Amino acid sequence: MKKFLVIVVILCLMLSISACQTDSNKFYDFLNGIVQNAGNTQITEQHDLIGNRVLDKDAYTGRYNAYCEGNTGRDVIFGGGSIESKKLHVYGIIHTNTGKATVRIRLNEDIKELSVKEDGSFETHLSLNSGGNYIMMDYEDFNGEIELRSEYEID
Repeated sequence: MKKFLVIVVILCLMLSISACQTDSNKFYDFLNGIVQNAGNTQITEQHDLIGNRVLDKDAYTGRYNAYCEGNTGRDVIFGGGSIESKKLHVYGIIHTNTGKATVRIRLNEDIKELSVKEDGSFETHLSLNSGGNYIMMDYEDFNGEIELRSEYEID
């Protein structure tokens, strides 16, 4: 994925050099659109989700609920590719009967798991740099309920 994005960026830069009269805002929007389309291929399709996702403003924000009975797998819920930086507030609760459910955040190549409090709640503030950034749920024979929200932080 990273190599593909690098090749796309190089091709776009070559195009911009050869077309000096191109409006820089149009070029920026064009480049960002290419990166977004490439990044959206990593998000789990609605019909393949273990839970249910409702998007808000874009693929980075919304709510996700899952009622699981022994599910195993991964939902890539929110995120995508972008050349813009973004700030998100991610929070929710995991009600576990049996098994395990883990919230994972992928910031380009770095992956971290969110810690969950004793009551099942979790919360984090994310500063997303350009590239591919994703919010995921991993399930291992999970019985229980998940509620997850992702919102843009207000400056």
